[in-house]
Amino acid sequence: MAPVAAAGRTHYEVLGVGAAASRGEIKAAYRRLAREVHPDAAGAGGGSDGDEGFIRLHAAYATLADPDERARYDRDVVARAAMFRRAATAPGFRRRTWETDQCW
Repeated sequence: MAPVAAAGRTHYEVLGVGAAASRGEIKAAYRRLAREVHPDAAGAGGGSDGDEGFIRLHAAYATLADPDERARYDRDVVARAAMFRRAATAPGFRRRTWETDQCW
């Protein structure tokens, strides 16, 4: 069984649904994945993340199942993505070289 979530993944990626997923799709994905990774239901082998994988899965579901929390999460994710996009396109620090340090 694949691990549910790695650090840095969005809640949508954890549940394996798209950003336009309905509440029903989110709930179905949560139930399917919970059967795979829940420490009690998964048996002795369990998910490779153990309890942590289920905790991440449940946190993702709890956020996306509540319309207000989902809207807040979506705003934060969009804002964070825009911030990284701006940082990637901004002119970086220009390293000084021997030639530019000389005062001729």
